Amino acid sequence: MLKRFMAMFMALVLVCACVPAMADDELTTIKGTTKATVKVKSKYADNEVISGISSTTGLPASGEAYTPILMVVDNSEKAHPHWGLSQADILFQIPNAGAGATKLLALFADQYPEAAGGVRSARASMIPVAMAWNAAFVHAGGPKLGKIKVDPDYLMSKWKMKSTGRNFDLLGSKFGNRVDTHSQPHNLSCHIKEIHDSLVADGVTFEERPFLFTDKPLTGGTEATYIRLLHRGDKKDNNVNPASTSYFTYDEKKEAYIRSNSSGDYIDRDTGEVIPFANVIVLRTAFTWMNGYICLKNHLVGSGCAEIFQNGQYVRGAWFRKDEKSRIVFVGPDGKEMPMQRGKTFIVVTNDVTEVAYK
Repeated sequence: MLKRFMAMFMALVLVCACVPAMADDELTTIKGTTKATVKVKSKYADNEVISGISSTTGLPASGEAYTPILMVVDNSEKAHPHWGLSQADILFQIPNAGAGATKLLALFADQYPEAAGGVRSARASMIPVAMAWNAAFVHAGGPKLGKIKVDPDYLMSKWKMKSTGRNFDLLGSKFGNRVDTHSQPHNLSCHIKEIHDSLVADGVTFEERPFLFTDKPLTGGTEATYIRLLHRGDKKDNNVNPASTSYFTYDEKKEAYIRSNSSGDYIDRDTGEVIPFANVIVLRTAFTWMNGYICLKNHLVGSGCAEIFQNGQYVRGAWFRKDEKSRIVFVGPDGKEMPMQRGKTFIVVTNDVTEVAYK
């Protein structure tokens, strides 16, 4: 009990920390584009599944049965600090609404916490990410818009996520409960471990789609020990969305980037510790709007620009996805698949309006 109290106390201390800031003239701003600026191949071979190694982090695997679970996470200021996300392998920041509003997606593919949250509603922009990792999808409802491309329920049915047991709506579900550490609607917690156990018991199978990993640090890039991402939605003259804006500072001892936003350093409420990211990637793609809701152009199929940060360095590469059932491949400046550093990855899915600057 005392340990949990101290962890929560440390979480509050860290949340109150100041977000790092640098003047514009200290930073190099990357010109935003959704088009790939490197030559992308028409096909990339799948990577080998290595026994005992996590397909998503490249680190020693936990030994749990592989059941990738993608959970929608509230990214408003009142939702921080999140809980259970230190056990996620990949975090995504995904467009959710106008004026640069975003949500996070947490992919649990090796460790499965008893509780994680807070969970919020689905959007069509999120379904292609779940499909790319062949993952089960956890959310708290979502808009019912009929058979159109911005309706998440329609897309889940179209791509057979429901019929294959990969859809988990927590509203009224035994797999979710409200917690008293946050106010509603920011306090919905998911029983990730129970979903994992249920998927295993039901015999739901998943295709592993490993990253390509390397033990060699990135060299030949441009120094980038500090990254700033300013979200403005679809127009460059919009105000910056504070909750969606991120800062990443490279920690040499951790060999990883530490993320901050308007709520302070990004920590796990349950541990009170920051969550380090070995890879930070900005995936650029166009957005499409319909009925006031957003989706990603071509549902994230095709290719586009990707800004990749590893080991305190930056290179511009690309992303590639063959079709709606394929994995996302990150491509280096040489046109080959970009090796990932071992550890967690943070992927910002955004358009060409988001301003990315570094030092």
